[in-house]
Amino acid sequence: MTGQSKVHHGVPSEKLIRLQPHKLGRHYHKVPQYIREIANKHPRNISDYFLRGYRINIELQKVEVHDKFKRPAECIFNCAFGKVGFAIDRALLTEALECYYGGTSLPSHDTPPISTSEQRMRKRLGVDVAQIFARSLLLGHTFGELTAHDNDYELVQWEHVAEFRFLSHITGNQVSLFIYLDAQLADELTAHLAGPPPSRLSGNPMQHLKHLPVRLDCIIAALQMPLSQVLDLRPGDILPVRLLDRCEVQVNQQKLFRGTLFEEDGGLFLTSLESVKSP
Repeated sequence: MTGQSKVHHGVPSEKLIRLQPHKLGRHYHKVPQYIREIANKHPRNISDYFLRGYRINIELQKVEVHDKFKRPAECIFNCAFGKVGFAIDRALLTEALECYYGGTSLPSHDTPPISTSEQRMRKRLGVDVAQIFARSLLLGHTFGELTAHDNDYELVQWEHVAEFRFLSHITGNQVSLFIYLDAQLADELTAHLAGPPPSRLSGNPMQHLKHLPVRLDCIIAALQMPLSQVLDLRPGDILPVRLLDRCEVQVNQQKLFRGTLFEEDGGLFLTSLESVKSP
């Protein structure tokens, strides 16, 4: 490219927001907010699971939803809606493993190789936590049967990564676990947020138009005064106003008909004095 650039915003390219065409017109932007709202509404769902099953007392501290996340999923499962991933901090995984098998010592700060027992425990936690996560988001429904995704050659693109950060009351440290959602699973959530599609009306459309709600405005009093007096009005001022003998009923500031007010059985009513078809 030659000549001077026509872009003068001075924003570095890495800070520019790049539009993703597959998200346009969809409710993808609502998914992170929805996840945070549900997690804050039910903060003990995952914590109670660890307390009941593994005697681990953890308290939810924060929920973050990432669009771009470098840490890979440690377990990937297939479900009817797409793929869901799971990852967990080694410290929390070790706590669960030791408490499950009756250990009483605190997790070691060393990082030995991951054992087969840890791998089995991670998969078990991944299935259970993913279903707890699904029941919270889908109002009691689950992701269905979760099966291990064993295709090592397929690179799964994650749409959202939900990070749940907890405080462990055993070690006093903060630990996290992660739920990964692919595009298909995010589509299911956006469809859930959008609600059911509107039903198509049958019959004559003109008949349906007659049932549309219309707001009627009735002017029962009017007063004309100089602008200087209007500007001098203060809270508590009393203005002498006389009810109009004939009230104009308007729709969208257009006169529909004229009427009059009357009282009956303690209620105030309006009666029409002319046809609504009158100009």
